[in-house]
Amino acid sequence: MLNGDREVTSNRQSTTTDVTAESSEPKIPVKFKADVETLKAQYPSAFENKHGIVLTLHEALELLPRDRARTDSYKSLQEWLLTNTGVKLSVRSRKYQSTIKKKKENGQDSVIY
Repeated sequence: MLNGDREVTSNRQSTTTDVTAESSEPKIPVKFKADVETLKAQYPSAFENKHGIVLTLHEALELLPRDRARTDSYKSLQEWLLTNTGVKLSVRSRKYQSTIKKKKENGQDSVIY
């Protein structure tokens, strides 16, 4: 047995990391950067107040061009916006809008966002 006081030392070097203040805005992926900047410029209050943005497919294609002229081509952008900014982007086709109008005319209940 050892009879003296032993000093315990670690052979690990201490590392310090600089902690930088995180910005309140999430980092925007490259593929959404132009789309998000366009939406922020066009609808600034939606991002400030976490409101939703409702666009027709025609409006969306003018603001945020896509190769495919379908509402599902905006799906990943919609998911990213909702998850990271709290803004719900809805892109509606005329086909969907005419379905709502027909249901209203027939007295059926329908959900409108």
